[in-house]
Amino acid sequence: MIEFFIAKKHILERKRQSIIAILGVAIGVTVLTVSIGIANGLDKNMVDSILSISSHVVATKNGEAIDDYRELQTQIESIKGVKGAVPQISTQGILKYSGIFGSYVSGVKINGLDFDDAKTAMNIDKKIVAGTMEIKKPTEFLIGKELFDQLGAKLGDRITVVSADNREMHLTIVGVFQSGYYEYDTTMIIIPLRAVQILSYTGDTVTSLEVFLDDVYSANKVAGQIQMKTNMSTRTWGDLNRNLLAALSLEKTVMILVFSLIVIIAGFVVWVILNMLVKEKTRDIGIMRSMGFSSKNIMRIFMLEGLFLGSFGIVVGLSISGGILWYVKDNAINQITNIYYLNKIPVEITSKEVLVIVAANIVIIFLSSIFPAYKAAKLEVVEALKYD
Repeated sequence: MIEFFIAKKHILERKRQSIIAILGVAIGVTVLTVSIGIANGLDKNMVDSILSISSHVVATKNGEAIDDYRELQTQIESIKGVKGAVPQISTQGILKYSGIFGSYVSGVKINGLDFDDAKTAMNIDKKIVAGTMEIKKPTEFLIGKELFDQLGAKLGDRITVVSADNREMHLTIVGVFQSGYYEYDTTMIIIPLRAVQILSYTGDTVTSLEVFLDDVYSANKVAGQIQMKTNMSTRTWGDLNRNLLAALSLEKTVMILVFSLIVIIAGFVVWVILNMLVKEKTRDIGIMRSMGFSSKNIMRIFMLEGLFLGSFGIVVGLSISGGILWYVKDNAINQITNIYYLNKIPVEITSKEVLVIVAANIVIIFLSSIFPAYKAAKLEVVEALKYD
């Protein structure tokens, strides 16, 4: 126990140096924790936004029209974990509109859905920000909020859609949806399945069955079951967004590596301070050795000093991190939310990640402490007192 009190005394004697070491560790922990929390939140927000309207598994017949889609829909929905399957025709077209901003012509993605199925499987009714999704006529449709704002349109206005085969259809805006994913909200319109079948002259067929799951991370398992049960080709949301997910993972990895350098620098600060302390306490070390302190006792004193400084720094860092993440999560920061397609900055961090950060910092502090402590332990009585 005496090593504990000596280590404590050394820390209190060198308050300025101790505070610098504690702040260094605290800054490293804070930067790493906050950056991981926000990065996780942004990644989750990105995935949630993509999957807000996009399906978790897409089932097709290798590009062929699907005429028995109702039978296949029933088979797919009988699989455990499937929330619903929505028959869909997805195609490209041109939207024409004349309004208060003049004439507007733009390419759009046309999604033809069964609205009753979409309401059950996709919860699309919860994404309606204006109007309704209660479709009474096949010529009524939903439009993305950003596209709606660009048009300067109003509910009830009529637009013209031109298909890839140069066929036109006049439609009426009855609802505006906001998925949270900018690309969908600026380029997508959702039309009743029957209207797209008429526009594309495909008859009573669809191009795919969009499958929605209770757990998006079970997509690979469910996709395999769909293949076995229906003999259809399947692609999961991970397959469809492979490049984006790989980019997010790489970005997060690089960010963690860069910010980890701050933690390493904090460990270096502890190493420098302990080295200075060993030099200042050379005479005291010699006296303690002459009084019967062993090399292990001396080493333990300086190891405890390093671990005390590191532990205090970690506690301070976690406290600051918690405050920053709480503020960021509960308060919109206009400078950021105005630039990015967000209402608030999302935050997501697990206890496992916090424990990894703490463990990594303890290891670095331990390694930073062990060399000065070993140097102190190797001092002999004669060498320590020869200049006294």
